Amino acid sequence: MDLEWLKEFGLGLLWVFAQPLLYIAIAFTFWTGYYRVKNDRKMFGHRVFPIGAEWHGTMWLGIMFGVILSTSLILSGSLLNYQWLLLISTIVFVFALSNQIWLLSPIYTIGLALIGVWLFGKFSAEPNAWFSPLLEVDLVLISFLLTSLVIAEVILIRLTKRNKTFPEMKKGDRGKYIGGHHVKRLMMVPFFVPVPNGVLELSMFNWWPMFSISDTFGLMLFPFIIGYSQRFGGSFSEIGAKRTSNALAILALVLVGGSVAVYFYPEWTIALGIIAIAGRALIHGVTHYLDLEKRSIFTPKQDGIIVVGIIPGSPADEMGIHIGEKIEKIHDIEVTNEHEFYEVMSDHRTFCKLAVRDFNGEIRFVQRALYEGEYHELGLIFVKETPRFTLKTEEIS
Repeated sequence: MDLEWLKEFGLGLLWVFAQPLLYIAIAFTFWTGYYRVKNDRKMFGHRVFPIGAEWHGTMWLGIMFGVILSTSLILSGSLLNYQWLLLISTIVFVFALSNQIWLLSPIYTIGLALIGVWLFGKFSAEPNAWFSPLLEVDLVLISFLLTSLVIAEVILIRLTKRNKTFPEMKKGDRGKYIGGHHVKRLMMVPFFVPVPNGVLELSMFNWWPMFSISDTFGLMLFPFIIGYSQRFGGSFSEIGAKRTSNALAILALVLVGGSVAVYFYPEWTIALGIIAIAGRALIHGVTHYLDLEKRSIFTPKQDGIIVVGIIPGSPADEMGIHIGEKIEKIHDIEVTNEHEFYEVMSDHRTFCKLAVRDFNGEIRFVQRALYEGEYHELGLIFVKETPRFTLKTEEIS
């Protein structure tokens, strides 16, 4: 028995290389990363974060949820078939083609699949060799799977950090540049899916299987992709993301209750899917609207320069400067825009001393020796603004 389980886990791990989602994730990483870096070079003249930064810090979180979800599916006898896995993979692939990470929320990917299969079962006149197996899986199971992955999305959003979001620049209504941050996070939740017609069984549990389409099962590792994307300018990115996660947590509680209701009233499945998708879209839209209503944090100031972004590993990063702080002086000379900043730096190429006003309104001084060429590569990103004057004057001959 132990050897059979060990063999099935090994075969299940190998199945991941046959999953379309694995290759979709790899291709999507390079695609979305390429366009982000391209926009960075256009806005700032250089790359800020490397390709693949959207996945930063999510690997162990995804594995943890994968272990919990795998255990829950196996012990409850929640079997899925290949048609369901292929349907979910197809929806993710179509959404990935749009390069819109926010569409990779499990509410959209699994929710649409749930609604589509319910409608097919309700209105299909003739059985279909490919679609009919989709109806063999209890939609109550799909609703619980949806709810579980939404909880994973809530925690993914909750763990957003300001220094790991992507700075952006755009022109405001008055023609001046304003800054903002784009939160883009991707996480893979690899979990073992029990599939029918294997050699394993859990006969020691009286309740097993709860959602049966077979008395025996095999295992297949399924790399589910979760994505979150939202722009913030009126509030710091991690604060906006926490508000989003709070709202999504409330929706997740509603879905938990809805999943229990669907267990007793399967005909409510369509309502659960609609509530999930409408609720997620409402959260995204209201968050965007409320942020637009606020005055942007990253706008030109008369008494200093707001730091919009910091390149990881740069001198500015090593000096402990934080996004959203304001640089008021460099070498005791007041500066109000990027042009003035680098004019002063061009006269002090071996040393940097900055007066920085922190979030408590207090001034602190940071300094660092600079190596050759570092004076114009400090790693600071400011709001671009045409200088009102220049600190240098030309000599009249």
